[in-house]
Amino acid sequence: MQYIEKSNKSVQEVVDTILSTVPNYKFGVLHIHNVKETLKSKGIDFNKECQILDVCNPAYAQKFLETDMSLSVIMPCKISVYTDDGSTTIAMNSLVQLVDDINPDLIELAQEVQEILLNIIEEVK
Repeated sequence: MQYIEKSNKSVQEVVDTILSTVPNYKFGVLHIHNVKETLKSKGIDFNKECQILDVCNPAYAQKFLETDMSLSVIMPCKISVYTDDGSTTIAMNSLVQLVDDINPDLIELAQEVQEILLNIIEEVK
């Protein structure tokens, strides 16, 4: 399952807003994957904007990993911001669903983190 929101802002405006907003939720952006620029550096002309942000809260990460290191395969959480049909889209996979596939005992913790991430998306759109 994906959560998808549309924005009237440009991709870069949304990314910049996420960068300034996540600290208010005790999250940080570990890395931004600029897909268009990465493909361009490999000689591929890709005309859509797409930036994928790796976001993390260290306290939540510790709770997940202390319980089940295999959850590291879905960390950090990703928020994708891209252009599609001329508009900006913000998307995120369901953390609850991802965690449920690996360790159903941690669904409540996943729900807590997912709610925060959805609040961030709602605030920045």
